[in-house]
Amino acid sequence: MAETASGEDQLGLRPLKALTLDERVINPDDIPWVPYTDTIWVKPLRLNRRTGMWANLTKVVGGGQVNRHYHVNGVIGYVLEGSWYYAEKDWVARPGMMVWEPPGDVHTLMSGEEGTITLFQLEGALLYVDEEDNVVGFDDVLNHTKTYHDYCASQGIEPVDLDY
Repeated sequence: MAETASGEDQLGLRPLKALTLDERVINPDDIPWVPYTDTIWVKPLRLNRRTGMWANLTKVVGGGQVNRHYHVNGVIGYVLEGSWYYAEKDWVARPGMMVWEPPGDVHTLMSGEEGTITLFQLEGALLYVDEEDNVVGFDDVLNHTKTYHDYCASQGIEPVDLDY
């Protein structure tokens, strides 16, 4: 805080402290890998139903793909393991690399043969599209929340509260 030597709160931050939410510490080890397909698993880390923001670890096994999709809002991905690329692009994302996907981007994520684990942070919906750009499916925070809760229920697991 911006305090003077006499302890004066020049910026008036002390009263704001009472309004601040507590931090959330999420241990990924407490969250199961939720199967999406036979080559894709997702471990949700944040499912904020108020803002539409969602974050997850996405695991795609060797040669698997996330079908062609359109992003309504931007996405940030940080590669933790393995590699992936977009079938429509000419670069490869490797461990330690961050990728920003702009709103409106359409692509097909392909994992390298070694597979990949990537931390993705998204806002809004992801629309699955066919080759003629017809919407054939979607994912968003509500869909992810339902899938996570349904999977936990099917496994007898208490879901972690990820709505923050």
